[in-house]
Amino acid sequence: MYCSSRLLRYILCVISGICAVGGCLLIWYGAWLLESLADEQSVVVLDHGEDLAAVLCILLGSVIILASIFGCVAMGRDSRTMLICYAVLLVLLLVVQFVMFSISFAASKDTLPDSLRQGFDDLWDHQHVGNSTLNTYEHWLHCCGRNSAEDYMHLDKELPASCCLDLDCTRPLNLYMAGCEIKFKEYLGGKTANFHSLSWFLILTEFAGSVTTCYLVDSIRNHRDRERFYN
Repeated sequence: MYCSSRLLRYILCVISGICAVGGCLLIWYGAWLLESLADEQSVVVLDHGEDLAAVLCILLGSVIILASIFGCVAMGRDSRTMLICYAVLLVLLLVVQFVMFSISFAASKDTLPDSLRQGFDDLWDHQHVGNSTLNTYEHWLHCCGRNSAEDYMHLDKELPASCCLDLDCTRPLNLYMAGCEIKFKEYLGGKTANFHSLSWFLILTEFAGSVTTCYLVDSIRNHRDRERFYN
């Protein structure tokens, strides 16, 4: 029983260390996202919640690191109560990360910012002249129209300079053919890919940590019961 408890402590110590590293990576991801947003703000006004997501990643990463430290203290004190609290905390973190992953995954597939949707609506309005909102996204994402540059042709509208490389539409090869809806989803997909991988890594690690903690609590209880029985 003693060897079993000692082995479980080693395993849980390793898992806590991995969680702490994952928390540091999550903080790094949030900081990187904030830095990239600061560079993009000069190009387009972002309103799709990336700044909030970055702050949440930093906060979640900090909580994961603190939880890992708490778990190590609980093991050092051999406290069943603290270990049970640690197991519950890991489960709560697991649930929070799964919710964040679900929201992020859905957003990367289906969500468009209100400003871009307004730009698409103005594009289909024959009476609307000019489209500064959509033009900003076109210049930023190197795209044209909603589905492709053919949107302007079907609507008998003049192609804006934002649909062309270096704002030069005199050369046909400069024309961006990809639509802005697809390009924006690709942009979000690229931004969230690392977060999704890191989230699953942490979710599986925290699940393993919670299970190992429960086994350790049970092992400590059995060991103490044996000591009372023989003494």
